[in-house]
Amino acid sequence: MHLTDEELRALVSRTRRTYDESAASYIRTTGTLDKFPGLDRELDRFFEALPGNLVLDVGCGAGRDTAYLIERGAVVVASDVSGEMLRHTRGRCAVFGAVQCDLVALPLAAGVFDGVWACASVLHLPSVTHLATFAEIHRVLAPGGVAGISLKAGTGEGWVHDDRMSSPRWFSLRSPDAVVEELVAAGFGSVRVSPSGRGTWFVVEAVKA
Repeated sequence: MHLTDEELRALVSRTRRTYDESAASYIRTTGTLDKFPGLDRELDRFFEALPGNLVLDVGCGAGRDTAYLIERGAVVVASDVSGEMLRHTRGRCAVFGAVQCDLVALPLAAGVFDGVWACASVLHLPSVTHLATFAEIHRVLAPGGVAGISLKAGTGEGWVHDDRMSSPRWFSLRSPDAVVEELVAAGFGSVRVSPSGRGTWFVVEAVKA
């Protein structure tokens, strides 16, 4: 699949509108950890692997994971493509900062964060952009920093409609092995895949050498 820059911008813009317009229903159905069995353990594992406490939550949504990480002792910068989602996150918890942006080009300094948490966010970009996205995550991490990235296993990609949202969202299903290869190509050293307890979702944990 090939995308022009204009097509990618249009896809990101459509995703932004979907989350802005469907914020209330999305928060109602995804806003608490009890709706996602095992996610708290994944967050605990990520937090315990951090070399420090400064975390970037990329695709923070309405702050569910951000709030949990802050409770654990992390200092969190929240980031999301949706301004409406960021507004809810700022109202929910005491974030260190909030940045509206997309994953392909993070407007953040290099080598700053001890961890980057990207829960169900990278998969909303076409798979051809994932290597560049992983490189951006690698860039903003400090040496020894940890990335936690959740994705859905499978093949194929495209717009998918579900009951949570008023409009379709883009989903890219990925092979865990292919994701590991791309993370290594992006510069990560240690990379580990862990299955979640939620269907075909999996979490990749990668460390910047």
